[in-house]
Amino acid sequence: MGDFVDWYHQRHGYPPFPWQAAFAARIADGDWPDALTPPTGSGKTGVIDAWLWARLQGHPVPRRLVYVIDRRLVVDGVGHYAHALCNSLPEADRPGLIQMRGGITIDNDWVTEPDRPTILISTVDQAGSRLLFSGYGVAPRAASIHAAMLGNDALWVLDEVHLAQPLLKTLSACRDLGAQIRVLPMSATWESENTHGLGGDDLTHPVLARRLANPKPAKLVKLRGNDDLVAALAKAAESLREEGAGLVGVVCNRVATARGVFEHLQAADDAVLLTGRIRPADRDALLGEYLPRMTTGSRAAGRDPLYVVATQTIEVGADLDLDALVTEHAPLSALRQRAGRLNRLGELVSAPMTVVYQPRKDDPIYGDLKPSWDWLGKGATGKGKNRHVDFGISALNTTTAGSPPPAESTPTAPQLLRSQLDLLASNVPHGIDIAPWLHGWQRGSPDVYLCWRADCGSESVTAAPPQQHELLAVPWWAARQWSGDLADIEDGSAGEARERRLECLRWDGERAEHIDLRRTRIGDTLVLPVAAGGCDRYGWAPESIAAVSDVGDSDRRVRLHPAVHPELAEDIAVLLDSEPSPNAWRRLAGRAGLPDPGRVVAIANGVVVLARSQWTSASAYRPVLLRDHAPGVGAEAVRFARGLGFTDPELLDTLRLAGSGHDAGKADPRWQAWVGGDGVEPLAKGPGGDDLWLTLPRGWRHEMGSVARLAAAAPLVRYLVGTHHGHGRPLFPAAPEPELWRQMGDWAGLRAELVREHGYWGLALLEALVRLADWRVSSAEQEDATDEADRAAA
Repeated sequence: MGDFVDWYHQRHGYPPFPWQAAFAARIADGDWPDALTPPTGSGKTGVIDAWLWARLQGHPVPRRLVYVIDRRLVVDGVGHYAHALCNSLPEADRPGLIQMRGGITIDNDWVTEPDRPTILISTVDQAGSRLLFSGYGVAPRAASIHAAMLGNDALWVLDEVHLAQPLLKTLSACRDLGAQIRVLPMSATWESENTHGLGGDDLTHPVLARRLANPKPAKLVKLRGNDDLVAALAKAAESLREEGAGLVGVVCNRVATARGVFEHLQAADDAVLLTGRIRPADRDALLGEYLPRMTTGSRAAGRDPLYVVATQTIEVGADLDLDALVTEHAPLSALRQRAGRLNRLGELVSAPMTVVYQPRKDDPIYGDLKPSWDWLGKGATGKGKNRHVDFGISALNTTTAGSPPPAESTPTAPQLLRSQLDLLASNVPHGIDIAPWLHGWQRGSPDVYLCWRADCGSESVTAAPPQQHELLAVPWWAARQWSGDLADIEDGSAGEARERRLECLRWDGERAEHIDLRRTRIGDTLVLPVAAGGCDRYGWAPESIAAVSDVGDSDRRVRLHPAVHPELAEDIAVLLDSEPSPNAWRRLAGRAGLPDPGRVVAIANGVVVLARSQWTSASAYRPVLLRDHAPGVGAEAVRFARGLGFTDPELLDTLRLAGSGHDAGKADPRWQAWVGGDGVEPLAKGPGGDDLWLTLPRGWRHEMGSVARLAAAAPLVRYLVGTHHGHGRPLFPAAPEPELWRQMGDWAGLRAELVREHGYWGLALLEALVRLADWRVSSAEQEDATDEADRAAA
């Protein structure tokens, strides 16, 4: 397996562990294990290297790698690893890379290249909701495209699968219902005859052996029911500092507890708070400041003392290397993961821990923790206040082998039924909550996603939609509770603030609607005014009434609005009072930090300037002839299909015909007049007619007209034409022309028959190929138009 070893060494500067090389060899031969079982600290992210190498070598591994971790903060850590790996390759070999940890992905560019190998690193919510045709933060009409990408030719890797048992069950059901996916769980405790873990060469490896063997003695501390948990955790951390530990971690089970410990320790020394409830922009700022002092490899260079207070979000994969650790008691699987952040490279001869347990009748997160505490006590050495358990990997494996720990409760999850998938995969309104298929019937709650804007208006949000870096994920119940707290404010100016804070915008991926914050739903992306408070540099802070920073600008767009850029307020006012050219706004956008400014979109009291690469169909105003546009879409759909390995001539011809005929309905004289056609040469796109009173009947869809004009075409051709804007699955808007409905025939029956033939995700993929081909061709047409306009303006 020298090829992989050499390839890996070139990427990282050191060779892979033996288990990583052996795994790459297995999957190259098509010999997939049921699960990966290496323990924490043994390089599990190497699964990405193995997949990518096998893909580049032409071995038949899935095109997309969906790496799922149910810890938002860790999604970013694995993302950084994958980003560095991709950047080590020649540009032509680099796969797409997307991190999904909030209501909106970094961008949706990845779905526009269905034939490109892609790494998607995601939470359970984000990947799971997309697979079930219900993507959180995805426009409803685009949901089937995301489902197609994640339900076909995809390898799903579930890191620490004990955190994602309901999703594992749902993935199995999706496979039974036709999803073309492979599932690879990762868990050190997976029981199966066909697993892949550490071998003899790993146990004697000079690096791994040290990580496995070095002790981590954990002191067991039991509190009384009325003791102050925050004070006890902080005191234990201070004691470890007094004993000589420089980098001391404190892991709490709840965000409120972590914030309390952080505030206590921060008053005395340097401390940082890390939770999953933080905007990526704020997290990046924090990690930029503190990560060099706490990451793996930083100990040898010397580092100043620091308290790292965190929640369980750092359990899985976070590349932190602590000198000592205090942890609130949790199930053994969680304690093992937390201990994995301690002395990760085995550089310390011994690294101390303290486990603090405050008895509760029923922990709201983990349930009954008494059995696991009793089990720790039985395996402890010493007596009274000096009881210790060694959490070193080898030592703990010996302890668990001699006396298995109590079984951990996992949330039960419903079985996904075909009748339910019929509704989820359609655009029939159903009101089904998909959360139980992702998280089970559990105590916790799925998330909503909060975004704060200084220019909190629907025009601005539509022109500059929320992006991942500005979204903060909080449990649905926490947002509802917060809105209730705001509603309780009744007096004077505070009452006015209450009303202002309770108003927000719900963004569904296509449009923004005003709602009362108390009416939020699971998975919502909500845009709040910065005056609402609730967030500081460390993340979710429901008690905070300070204005929240607006971080909505990026290298993709800037909002030239006086509330967003007060330093440019005078320049903005001058341009608003005149009739400036787009180039004037572009020059100002450059001063605001936007590289390569492009399209300008007007909003109330300002404009949004997009980077040149951010063209959307909203700019499709220049005339494009139908005879030029339609054949190009057909050819592009075939190109996509061939790139995905489609070889059936009949199916390829179907895609070509669907692409070539998708806009046939636009030949309707009314549509041509509406877009400014001359009645001689039909347009596919146009700038609009001169007569403002001229419009189409409400609800009229050109796709329906296209289907009617293709009455003699094959059923699949007609279906792909009818669905190329996301409608017709099987419902269309209420078109006012009964004749169109009659000419379309039994549309719902046609769709049902095609689902039976191609499957839910298979049919969605065929729809996506035509739709994405239309997007790709339209984008190229408008980029050409933009270049022409820029040359003319110059």
